[in-house]
Amino acid sequence: MSVSNEALAALMAPRRVAVVGATKRETAAGNRILKHVAGPRFSGSVVGINPNYEEVEGRACYSSLEAMDESVDCAVMAVADSRIEAAVSDAIRAGVKGLVLLGRLYDASDDQPNLYERVSAMTREARMAVCGANCMGIFNSVEDARLSLSDLPGLDKPGHVALLSHSGSTWSGLGGNFRPLRFSIGVSMGNEVATGVADYINFMVSRPETRAIAMVLETVRDGEAFVAALEGADKADIPVVALKLGRSALAREFALSHSGALAGDDRIYDAIFRHHNVVSVTSLDELMDTVEVLASGRAPTAHAVGIQTDSGGERQLITDLADQHGVPLATFSQPTRDALAEVLDPGLEPDNPVDYWGESGMTVIPKVMQAIAQAPETGVVVFATNMVGGREILYGSTAALEEAHETCAKPCMMLGNISATIDPDEALRLRDKGIPVLSGTETGLKAIGHLLERHRRLAADWPSAEPSPDELVKAWRARLSSRELAPEEMMALVKAFGVSVPALVVCTSEQEVSAAIETTGFPAVLKTAQPEILHKTDVGGVVLGLADQDALLAAYRTMAAALGPRVMVQQTAPKGVEMLVGMTNDATFGPVMTVGMGGVLVEVLNDAVMFVPPVSPDEAADLIASLRSQALLDGARGAPPADRPALALALSDLSRLAAVLGDLIGEFDVNPVLVHAEGLTAVDVLTTPKGA
Repeated sequence: MSVSNEALAALMAPRRVAVVGATKRETAAGNRILKHVAGPRFSGSVVGINPNYEEVEGRACYSSLEAMDESVDCAVMAVADSRIEAAVSDAIRAGVKGLVLLGRLYDASDDQPNLYERVSAMTREARMAVCGANCMGIFNSVEDARLSLSDLPGLDKPGHVALLSHSGSTWSGLGGNFRPLRFSIGVSMGNEVATGVADYINFMVSRPETRAIAMVLETVRDGEAFVAALEGADKADIPVVALKLGRSALAREFALSHSGALAGDDRIYDAIFRHHNVVSVTSLDELMDTVEVLASGRAPTAHAVGIQTDSGGERQLITDLADQHGVPLATFSQPTRDALAEVLDPGLEPDNPVDYWGESGMTVIPKVMQAIAQAPETGVVVFATNMVGGREILYGSTAALEEAHETCAKPCMMLGNISATIDPDEALRLRDKGIPVLSGTETGLKAIGHLLERHRRLAADWPSAEPSPDELVKAWRARLSSRELAPEEMMALVKAFGVSVPALVVCTSEQEVSAAIETTGFPAVLKTAQPEILHKTDVGGVVLGLADQDALLAAYRTMAAALGPRVMVQQTAPKGVEMLVGMTNDATFGPVMTVGMGGVLVEVLNDAVMFVPPVSPDEAADLIASLRSQALLDGARGAPPADRPALALALSDLSRLAAVLGDLIGEFDVNPVLVHAEGLTAVDVLTTPKGA
């Protein structure tokens, strides 16, 4: 969907605007838009397009865009779908570069291609930047252009956060918020007839005022362009915060009917987001708190937060929620504890969060704040209070936080425990000084956690995965391109990339089965090796613990009669923690991998994390540590600790496989991977060709 920056500027920062369908009927969209399209600070020109008028609402009106002496940058289409094709053709002939299509492009006929497809083809061929269709439009608070169906409050001052939303209602709700979180440009993207989310991200990154980008996302239609845009934002150090809609099955159905595209697997989106340092949130309030924190510009100096509060009960609430959401509270050093003990009343604990309230009252507020702000173990400084207006304690608290903000370089912020009690005037005053005010304990703590985690990942600077030898890659690409792999070749593929597998022998007769024991030893495992059988266990194609020749041959006779004579006799691997490593070739984003607890835990715990290959062993170790049940690797019920470094290395090796061969593979599963006290064994492997 890539369009030029010139066309995007014409769409989102136009100097000359036309409202097509301008009218004197006050209830009509063409009239409302013409009235508000130019904000008070807009310095460009606005005209109407309607053959029935020469003037509307004090603006010159022309019969068509083509009839004008000078072309406009952007045309807002306030006409019915039945007239839109002709209006778009007029815009193309007139050389217009930007279009806002508010209508749905609904086509009741059976014509093929349909109206949406025809308009899409026309505008793409003309290299136009198009907002919509089925959208609310665009606001630009910097140039004060309001190219939207309805005007929004709060656009009087330009902001530093760009907003992209597939949901028009969410666009208007966020854009008109009374927090106020000020946005620079807000785009209601609609169903992306010609211009996609990647184009908008690229444009926002190019704008000097952009400090963060907030996205409310239903789908991505062009995965390659989207990933490239995220890379550009990451390289420019512009944080991107994404609320991905359509995470449940029913919500994905709604997404299809709403935007006309599949929402996709949310776990895959999480993998893409993680890989490109995009912060993923789950609610609009969390999105608001998070972009406010990230747009403030300061970086944590340590991976922990120090908090001052005036409530013992809310201290407990903060501690509970921080633990629940993995937000690291700083463990105060002895010098910090001593500094706090010196100013706190006797009996008050110098522990984080610090409840300062005692007999001394407000006099200790700035002293406690300074002790927390100056503590080297504290990377983020927070004052948690309810911010009830008109109370002396509020102004004493904000003054102490302001002093900390002025005397240290750490992110300093106010955490309002109850969003409904936050005094709007005092919150606005703090925000104008660059101090975030977070609206709710839970969403605020999650926002702080996102800030810390984003900078932890940026600072990690993991090395790149080792490259795979050219000859190895060439040989396996040739093999995968020519035919499907037999079961023993699937095992050989994993082994070729450095992952240990059991000794095995392929057999087609009793004699061969009997002789295979010289290679595998007892106890042995018997598996069907019929190429057409993918899921062996489901059809009785795996027999474990065969202790002698009689048991082995009996199992073979039964399996050969039921499933066919081709089998693998396999060495029994030592016991270990069962893990799963897999890859799927996503239609939008390509190869994406999974690591999780294997065996029955896959179904029971649903404990897995997806990621984009390749990864280094260090990054693989970080992914493993993010699993909820990763403590099982440290030993349970007397079992020895599993070999985490071996697992991290194997995960990195398999990610190298996916990176160089994934375009030829539909999916692969290595399950289970048994992680022993020393080393590991990949017990079973399944691969399917792409398109199978």
